Amino acid sequence: MKKILFYIDTLGKGGLDKVVLDVVNHMDFSKYDVTVMRRFPGGYYSQFLDQRIHKKANMPFKETCSKFYDHLVRVVCDRLPRKMVYRMFVHKKYDIEIACGDAFAATLIGGSTNPDSIKILWEHMDVTKDISTATYYNKEQVEEFFGPFHQIVGVSKDCRDKFIEKYGFAEKVSYIYNPIDIEDIDKKSVEFIPNEYQKNEFNILAIGRFMPQKAFARLITVCAGLRDEGLKFKLNIIGEGPEEDIIKEKISELDMKDNVQLLGFKENPYPYIKEADLFVCASIHESYCLVVAESLVVGTPVVSTMCTGPIELLDNGRYGLLVENSENGLCAGIREMVNTPEKLSEYKNKTKDRREFFSIEESMKAWEEIFERC
Repeated sequence: MKKILFYIDTLGKGGLDKVVLDVVNHMDFSKYDVTVMRRFPGGYYSQFLDQRIHKKANMPFKETCSKFYDHLVRVVCDRLPRKMVYRMFVHKKYDIEIACGDAFAATLIGGSTNPDSIKILWEHMDVTKDISTATYYNKEQVEEFFGPFHQIVGVSKDCRDKFIEKYGFAEKVSYIYNPIDIEDIDKKSVEFIPNEYQKNEFNILAIGRFMPQKAFARLITVCAGLRDEGLKFKLNIIGEGPEEDIIKEKISELDMKDNVQLLGFKENPYPYIKEADLFVCASIHESYCLVVAESLVVGTPVVSTMCTGPIELLDNGRYGLLVENSENGLCAGIREMVNTPEKLSEYKNKTKDRREFFSIEESMKAWEEIFERC
């Protein structure tokens, strides 16, 4: 039985965290002994890990976080050589070691002192747009940072291609689409009807962590312009994060309190996605965008800015409306979908043809092929 380590910063409430949870929970436990190690203890999704998975934190004596503790861990991790940090935190031998993301996880796994392990970097970012550990490295530093990895796996074709464009290593970079548990989503999507939606309103939904790249403030500005045109709708936003105050200020500044609902984090967002009239991804950049895929699975039409992940998920606009990555683009796309019921219905019908593209079985089969080659 192969021993596999997945290393991640935290199993919080982010998209990467959810994808890691889905992959590890669908591993074949008759073939693989799986450990999930987190840089920071706790994390919302930790409670949903399959009981057969070994759950570890860097500091095994502590399972709760505090600002002081987080700062202490960051100082330790950021100041010491990567091989020393690896020896501090990883005390068992694994056959395969996977860095979930190219920030500290890649620093640690790339510093593995286990000469017999296969080291994999699971790249979740558009490295030409996102800022991460190696963003400003020179050629020698890039080679030193990524050189120890035997394989680098992106979450989309374009994610793979952008990595090769920026860093090279074409011979060992591949991609596997993030898995979607269609059966689980179907079940959860009908657990309840959201009482926050009004039947007589056109409900637009956006979901994501409140961070600059998700561009929620831009989306609110766009929706303010559409309201001023006389368009009738309600923008519902699920999420939380560091830009929450900025988003609230934007709502107040543009007097959008009657047109925007902040719904917070939802443990089960799928009824909200299913019952929405339209899902909007306003991101400046995305390497995949899990919630676009989930919207297609439950049959909700999508408008998205043109960025790495959604372009592939929507097959260049075949299964959802892709718009210019700007306020004008979003404005035109949302206006068209709200004002043109036949266009909305057309894209809703097309979601049925895209569902099976996101089969979790295909994603897990691709991961197993990598594990068995190791």
